[in-house]
Amino acid sequence: MAVLHFNDVNEQVAQAYLKAPLAQQQRVKRILEEAILLWMDTSGFQAISTQAFTENEAIIQHTPNVCGGEACIRQTRIPVWMLVSLRSQGATDNELLEEYPSLTQTDLEAAWRYYQNHQNDIERAIAKQDDDD
Repeated sequence: MAVLHFNDVNEQVAQAYLKAPLAQQQRVKRILEEAILLWMDTSGFQAISTQAFTENEAIIQHTPNVCGGEACIRQTRIPVWMLVSLRSQGATDNELLEEYPSLTQTDLEAAWRYYQNHQNDIERAIAKQDDDD
């Protein structure tokens, strides 16, 4: 795996990043992570390890041999596509949290963000599930 270090980045860009407030640094980090993940998705690479979609913890995971490698909430077998499907059928966040007590509001927010960024993948997973039923 390639590692990106500051000495690999233009000096002017690195200095601007270091001088930026922490909130802006975190935003840049999220944007870079999303861009790299998007590149991985469109390049045919498959993310097989935990991918961080929030600042402090990895919430959405792709784990081989767990739910077919579909995006799931961390350390569960609850796929993002299922939550999105239930929400589209009218389930509220509160109802989902009651039905799945291991989930937190932060988990659901990460799932909704993941869906926004990977809508085609999630809709394909939902359609596949509908075909299997």
